[in-house]
Amino acid sequence: MDYQVAIVGAGPAGLAAALTLSRSMMHSVVIDSGRPPRNASSPFVASLPGFDKTPPADMREAVRRNILAYPYAEFLEAEVEGIQRMQKGFELSIGEDRKLSAGSILLATGMQDVLPPLEGLNACWGRSIINCPFCHGIEWQNTRWGIYAHRPEVVGAAEIYRNWTNQLTYFLAPEVSPAADRQKRLQQLCASIETDLPTRVHHDNGAITHAETPDERLIELDCLLIYPHQTQTSLVSGLNLALTDAGYVEVDEGFRTSEAGLYAAGDLVYPGHQNTPTGFHMGNMAAATIVMDICFGTLSCFQNAQPILQKTHLGSSRWHSRSHFVSAERSKT
Repeated sequence: MDYQVAIVGAGPAGLAAALTLSRSMMHSVVIDSGRPPRNASSPFVASLPGFDKTPPADMREAVRRNILAYPYAEFLEAEVEGIQRMQKGFELSIGEDRKLSAGSILLATGMQDVLPPLEGLNACWGRSIINCPFCHGIEWQNTRWGIYAHRPEVVGAAEIYRNWTNQLTYFLAPEVSPAADRQKRLQQLCASIETDLPTRVHHDNGAITHAETPDERLIELDCLLIYPHQTQTSLVSGLNLALTDAGYVEVDEGFRTSEAGLYAAGDLVYPGHQNTPTGFHMGNMAAATIVMDICFGTLSCFQNAQPILQKTHLGSSRWHSRSHFVSAERSKT
């Protein structure tokens, strides 16, 4: 076995897990493709004690130095193209002809944002187009916000957005039709409601000035909030793991997936408050679970397991009832 744990992804969850595993004297490898992370266009990380308003790359480098201060973790810039369960542990396919083995795997791959077809979006994304008021709302307090309402969840969040500004313009997609009482409430809360999505944002070097409607009207804005749809990476999609109805990897309270020995933490398991502090928390908790599972010996019983690429029965008694400390498998030994 090359490593006790392989971590796929070097975002907040993956880095936090690597640090916790290193301090637990577990040998791990952190494998990351090297592609720009989801927050690469963000000017800074927010609400992370000790790192508030630190550029994302600087924060990742600082945590990496913490990890490498211990002799237990390695970093590998490569693409994981496949994962196969072996008699004991897993085999990871790296590139065309390289393979690594690990006793367990933590998926920390994040999610892929599906950005809408809005002209000018790329130039403003992470700057004057934001996706989270908790991350960037204070920088846009008391300015003119547009809300890109192409999904129903956004319609129900107007009261939250009002915490930062009372100058709201809701752009409602035709397929998003609020109930009459919600429509009335939006009118009470918002400066205006547009019955279609903008087709273009006008900007000055990434700073929005106007949103353009399909009938070519210009709406003055300082900030536009877009809560994008998301999809799993192709690697995760190919593993046949149990997913929630919303498409996120289903995990128990210890971040175990439906496949024994395979864990997941970070944005790929959580559609809610996706940010760096949350990712750190989940990575730390997942690593602690992995250490405890190794110590209790539950990761050494793969002899009769089926290949991970084959779907298996996902009965709730098999894994949902596991606690942080005593799993169903341990109680049988």
